[in-house]
Amino acid sequence: IMSICGGAPPWVVTRAGGMHASRVGATLLSAMGREAWIAQDEAGFVEIATALAGDVGRLAEIRTRLRGVLAASPLTDARRFAGNVEAAYRDLWRRWCAGGVGSD
Repeated sequence: IMSICGGAPPWVVTRAGGMHASRVGATLLSAMGREAWIAQDEAGFVEIATALAGDVGRLAEIRTRLRGVLAASPLTDARRFAGNVEAAYRDLWRRWCAGGVGSD
C-alpha cells in the first residue's frame, strides 16, 4: 500500500503464486482494478515492470491518478468493511442462538 500511495507502479507489480505476500499483492491490485500488474510467472513479472518503467508518459499519468484509484477502491471503504463485519457478527450470533455453529 505504501508503494501505491507513493505512486510507484513498477514497484507494485506482483507475481501471483503460492506465497502469502504474492497472494496479498494480487488481492490488493485486483481490488484496485489493476489486474494487468499481476504476473503469472517470472518472465511476465519482468515484462510488466519493464513496460511500466519504460513508458515515461504513461508512468507519469499513472502516478498522478494512483492515490485516487486507491482511495476509490474497496480497500479504503471503511463504512462498507464495518458493515460487512457487523453483518458477519449478527449472522454468527443468530446461528449460535439457534444452536448452530459454535453453540456447543
